[in-house]
Amino acid sequence: MIMSAHAAEPVDVAGAQYRLRLNGANGDIESLTHGGRELIHRSETPRALFAIRLRDPDGKAFDVNALMAGDFLIRKEQREGQQVLLLKYSTLAGRPLDVDVQVRCPADGGMTFWRMSVRNRTGLMIDHIDFPTVVTPNDLVATGGDGRIFWPAMEGALVEDIDLREKGSGRFQPIEHPNMGWLGLYPSSCPMQFMAYYGMSAGLYLAAHDEQCHPKGIEYHPYPGGGIQLDYRLFPGAVTAESWDMPYEMALGVFDGDWHDAADIYRTWRDGSKMPRPPRLKDNPAIPDWFEKSPVVVTYPVRGERDLGDMSPNEYFPYTKAVEPLRRLGGEMGAPLLALLMHWEGSAPWSPPYVWPPYGGTKDFTDFVKALHADGNMLGLYASGVAYTTRSNTDPTYGMEKEFVDKKVFNYVNVAPDCKLAQNGVCAGPKAQRLGYDLCPANQWVQDVVVNEVEKVLPSGVDYLQYFDQNLGGASCRCYARSHGHVPGPGVWQNEAMGRIFARINEAVKASGRKVLIGCEAAAAEPFIPNLLFNDLRFSINLRFAIPVPAYAYLNHEYVNNFMGNQNGVRGCVDNTRSPLNLHQRLAYAFVAGDMMTVVLRGGGKIGWDWGTPWEVPGPDHESVTTLIRNLNPWRTGAGKPYLVYGRMLKPLELRETSVIPMISPKGAKLPFPSLFTSRWQNGRGNAQIVVNYTTREQTCSLVGTAGVPVRVYHQPQAAAVAATFSPQGELPLRLAPLSAVMVELSRPVAAPSSGGKRRTL
Repeated sequence: MIMSAHAAEPVDVAGAQYRLRLNGANGDIESLTHGGRELIHRSETPRALFAIRLRDPDGKAFDVNALMAGDFLIRKEQREGQQVLLLKYSTLAGRPLDVDVQVRCPADGGMTFWRMSVRNRTGLMIDHIDFPTVVTPNDLVATGGDGRIFWPAMEGALVEDIDLREKGSGRFQPIEHPNMGWLGLYPSSCPMQFMAYYGMSAGLYLAAHDEQCHPKGIEYHPYPGGGIQLDYRLFPGAVTAESWDMPYEMALGVFDGDWHDAADIYRTWRDGSKMPRPPRLKDNPAIPDWFEKSPVVVTYPVRGERDLGDMSPNEYFPYTKAVEPLRRLGGEMGAPLLALLMHWEGSAPWSPPYVWPPYGGTKDFTDFVKALHADGNMLGLYASGVAYTTRSNTDPTYGMEKEFVDKKVFNYVNVAPDCKLAQNGVCAGPKAQRLGYDLCPANQWVQDVVVNEVEKVLPSGVDYLQYFDQNLGGASCRCYARSHGHVPGPGVWQNEAMGRIFARINEAVKASGRKVLIGCEAAAAEPFIPNLLFNDLRFSINLRFAIPVPAYAYLNHEYVNNFMGNQNGVRGCVDNTRSPLNLHQRLAYAFVAGDMMTVVLRGGGKIGWDWGTPWEVPGPDHESVTTLIRNLNPWRTGAGKPYLVYGRMLKPLELRETSVIPMISPKGAKLPFPSLFTSRWQNGRGNAQIVVNYTTREQTCSLVGTAGVPVRVYHQPQAAAVAATFSPQGELPLRLAPLSAVMVELSRPVAAPSSGGKRRTL
């Protein structure tokens, strides 16, 4: 059966769990309901279902959208097991440009699947496509509603107040040249491809089910006509052919629950896809023995105190001067350490691509490595990735302008849409650490330089090399060059080029005879996880505008454990005086997310708030921080190891009787955090829930489960468990000492009750 719509007559599809309505005159998504809740913002003004940016050979942009079609037709077909909507847009903006959209609506389940094809006879290149336009109501918690937005950037963010972002320093920027950095750029600082909007009664799921991991913008922001747009910007790879068919589907549907339930939908799809994944950690031959010791990462510079300013050697240089402070700190925390150095490069601080030999030469550096290993500790080094420094702003003695010209390096740097060199990219510029360019990894010279630098470092005894700091998520920056062997615009070629670098580095590591882990800044984005198995997470970036949630660990922990990271930027979004427990909260958050904990050293061997806070600023309470770590870290090597190191995260059972301890921003905004952090894990047939009391007072709570189910309660990671049972009311009372954790182990899976829009404790 085929049905066609007359002008302005809406088209409805009634699925098993939803009702979808499209505007019959233009295809705008007017309504999506589930459980009696409207999930689309109602608008008096039509919205364009898609928009396309075209570029001419000089890079000039031409934007067209669905509302510019000279002719539009929508029809509904009944096919076996599903209804299919076919939308045809002809002659957009008077150009020979036609678009077809197909929407599959299976009879069962709560999902619809959207795909488009473009016939482009304009002679212009397709730069990007915004599709589909989905606008939710702005009834977030801050407005008095119960709505929340899940955003997958920086390991996962839960948005309750859109104004925190729009009125702050991290406000929305479109994903386009030259914008980079901490945005919703996938696969980069945004490592996953799904978003969600939900409240107490229903949720909306929107995702790219793209196993090839094409680059995208995945963003949220106010829509000009009202509501909040869940914004997907798709980069098809600088298409110049007359015909392009979208190689994956966008999934739009409904669900019940919270972000965990949305993540379950995505994980189910991903686990059945061909997306690359490494072996599970317990089976991965690339994992070194030290990994199972779960060291605490201790990061500090050997020159200066921060990214900028004076770069004189500090009290931790020569390198061996740090041996005793690290030894004391390891004793206080009762844990092995991984010392992760900054400003150690023999070039200049944060001045890629050249790093070796280390600042001050190799003799003392080698003695330092030997001393660390003798104490059972490890060494890691930061570097700054795939970029080229012409001059350091922190060390005026370092300049590479001559080589830049002599070796014609300008032939290998990223190019802007107007065919000019894209100067001063990530962490570069007159007010940044350096002057220079981002390098395009498609060039052989770039690949050779990066691999050669890594090969120089490997014999030093280093255990971890974060060479790809500033390559957020392991990604490269976009390039529009026509002479680098790739299409002239963003595309999946970027993943392939970085993959060639990673493959060569893997071979170099194998040839070294040592299992050295390679990492990046932020969580490794999906296509890069097999090559980047230990990374500097940046969940704290979300503190500027949202509540961090461990969605990345929820999806990936059994394949990759990361570490908490140097927490750069916290000083700008948390008032330490009014939030004296914020480091305790960040440590507890990282721990229950399954990450290794991190501290940043300031002067005197004491712990600082984060990387970048001046050393003279009074730090957190050193004793309670080290006590918290001393009490938590043994769980990763004791009773909690099967879960916190090797487990698959599950939706947690509810905790009752907890309170809220907010983090307060310098402007007085409050981000609510629970007084107890918790997470639940599965390993084999059993599962366990970890609860952490990061405060200096005793706390009690109740874990909600199934009445009569027996459990084992561990109060110490090395001690025997105590048998207990959920009460007839389905509650298990728990008492937690200050700065401690408890683990409740269940021999068989227990389903977490649906929480709807209620705030979870992680």
